[in-house]
Amino acid sequence: MNKKAVSWVVIGIIIIAVVVVGVVAYWAFTSTGGGGEGPTPTPAATPDVAGATSIGFKVNATINGVSEEYAFTAKNLGTSDILLRTDEIDAQGNAFVYVFNETAQTVWASAMGQWSDVSSDFASYWDGANSGIIGYTAFTDYKNQIAAHWSGSGDYSYTSGGNSYKIFDIILNPAPADSLFQHG
Repeated sequence: MNKKAVSWVVIGIIIIAVVVVGVVAYWAFTSTGGGGEGPTPTPAATPDVAGATSIGFKVNATINGVSEEYAFTAKNLGTSDILLRTDEIDAQGNAFVYVFNETAQTVWASAMGQWSDVSSDFASYWDGANSGIIGYTAFTDYKNQIAAHWSGSGDYSYTSGGNSYKIFDIILNPAPADSLFQHG
């Protein structure tokens, strides 16, 4: 091989080496944040539970050793026209449904498929005096737990007063049909 051909090969190898070193240096500099401290994490978005206009979630609650499951769906949050539905499966496997209309001050209860108008006790059901596990007060307690502790994905579990709770299937701003909040 002649000297001219060898020179071009050497020059080509030098150019390739410089480009490779430059690319590696650029990658190393940008992947560590430029100062060798590691990448700067992007903060996770906090779910806006407080600003949600509707929400749905389920709760497995073990209270005094007895486990029950609840499903809460609410819409028109942040207004005085809240519609709330609570579906309950008690420890014996019995199904109950409670449908609340804040504006009309009505509550309908279904015990194993039989609907009853219990609106005369609306305040007791809504505030939880009748049962602290199905009404707006219970819903608000669970919603506040979600707002304070939920990461925006997955489940959230906690204990309180020796009782344990798992909140799951959390959906912010679903579009539940009005028929979901009607009895019958």
